[in-house]
Amino acid sequence: MLFQYGSNMDPKRLNSPDRLNSAARDPAVARLQGWGVRFDLYSEGNRCAVTDMIPSAREHVEGVLYRVPYGLVVAPRGQRSRMDIIEGAGLGSGRSNYKRQKICVLRDGKKVEARTYVGTVAGRRRFLRQSVEDRRVSADYFEHVLVGARRFHFSERYIAYLRRQARVAM
Repeated sequence: MLFQYGSNMDPKRLNSPDRLNSAARDPAVARLQGWGVRFDLYSEGNRCAVTDMIPSAREHVEGVLYRVPYGLVVAPRGQRSRMDIIEGAGLGSGRSNYKRQKICVLRDGKKVEARTYVGTVAGRRRFLRQSVEDRRVSADYFEHVLVGARRFHFSERYIAYLRRQARVAM
């Protein structure tokens, strides 16, 4: 299982030919307690700030849980999976924006083990070295976040929270 909380909540984006090419199936809403969304990583591919999540006792992250073939998320030792490549993980030498992490999310009130991607310290430091312009979230990127949030009927309150975190006009 793969938990996505940013632009890949949009199934069309995640399943596009240049990403998982329709391999992500059975999307369902899931919730991760004790974490909060931030937009504190810079993506070369998106050319803007992108989502991250950090431990935060009073927050939660709403996202989409997908069934994805294991090998597309976890590659053999010493290799990068397709998701590692998409997320910029596993580059070594402090160059990765994200690292893959096991988590437990709630889906329909039941605990489900999943993998997700969490920002690295090096990725957050690189973000802070970007220009003010590059630290903004682009309209195109945020639209993917909104498409997913709306498709899966996230509350208006949670969507407003995402807008605040991204510093995107209401």
